[in-house]
Amino acid sequence: MKKYISLIWVPLIVLASQQSSAGSMMCGAFMIDDEQTTGQSRSDIEVKCGTPESSYDGDLYYKKDNMTYRLHFNDSDELESITVEVD
Repeated sequence: MKKYISLIWVPLIVLASQQSSAGSMMCGAFMIDDEQTTGQSRSDIEVKCGTPESSYDGDLYYKKDNMTYRLHFNDSDELESITVEVD
């Protein structure tokens, strides 16, 4: 029985860890990716994605479907990371 339970939990944990660190999101035809070699500025992203749902402490928050994307920027206003929360 323990073997079957671990077969259920391991994939769920892997799935949850992948969702917490998205790294990219789509804005219409544009892919916003935190691993691009040239950093994307906050203003570039707002042009591509529009006005964010909210912003807090320098981070932008976009809601798409049942997910909230948090875009974090460095001191130079370049995209540093994208994380996602499932609503």
